[in-house]
Amino acid sequence: MAKDKTVAAGDLSGWIGTWSGGPEQEITITPGANGGLAVEGYATYGAEDPESAAMGAINVGGFAGNIPADWIEDNNVTIASTGDEIIPTSEAGHYDCWVDMTLNGDALEVDDNGQCGGLNVSFIGTYKRH
Repeated sequence: MAKDKTVAAGDLSGWIGTWSGGPEQEITITPGANGGLAVEGYATYGAEDPESAAMGAINVGGFAGNIPADWIEDNNVTIASTGDEIIPTSEAGHYDCWVDMTLNGDALEVDDNGQCGGLNVSFIGTYKRH
């Protein structure tokens, strides 16, 4: 995942929407600044388990910020997040969250580096728009 995207993306309308990768994974993508994309990802682990929820044992994770259009190439982008902002992967620290997203028709394929939240929180999966 150690790549930066530097070729202009063109039409990004296919990315726009709220995407669900499961009951505890959601990514919302809207038009962003300067023709890019604003992205917000939120995931939990344990929220669907009544016992965990009753004990407050829910782990959370997320990322948010603006993705410049020129980072997106061939319907793919890899970003890093400090939690509050999206940064180029070249500027990411070892413990920063990395997310790789590929728009594949009506699906958003997502991978991460395991640093995007608490224990067992993951954005990995195939997301569908809803």
